[in-house]
Amino acid sequence: MKNISTKILTITSLSLLSACTFTPNKIGVTEKYYDFDHKVHYEQIKYNDDHYYLQIKADSYRHFLQQSVFLLRHSQSLCRGVKPQILLHGGVQKFDRLPTHPRPYQPDLRVEVKCVKEEK
Repeated sequence: MKNISTKILTITSLSLLSACTFTPNKIGVTEKYYDFDHKVHYEQIKYNDDHYYLQIKADSYRHFLQQSVFLLRHSQSLCRGVKPQILLHGGVQKFDRLPTHPRPYQPDLRVEVKCVKEEK
């Protein structure tokens, strides 16, 4: 009886450990994420280990600063120490200190991030 319960416990433990494996980002598939530190919703497409496309969701005019800082930090993280090259595709908001008319809906911040290795 003791031997059977030990086998069941071992099999259960191994099956739970196998469920905890790391699954890397899929190439060419849009994945949706949320960054809790910057409170940013974004989508990411990984083309390869050195090439990404990000679309940061615009939710408010005032939140754009956090979205921009998130972009810089996340690009650095994606490139793992290699210099990130950021190509803007759209969504950079105009800054008006005292606007004279209501601000229109701002588009999502869309960028392409390439990790550039320095040549010596």
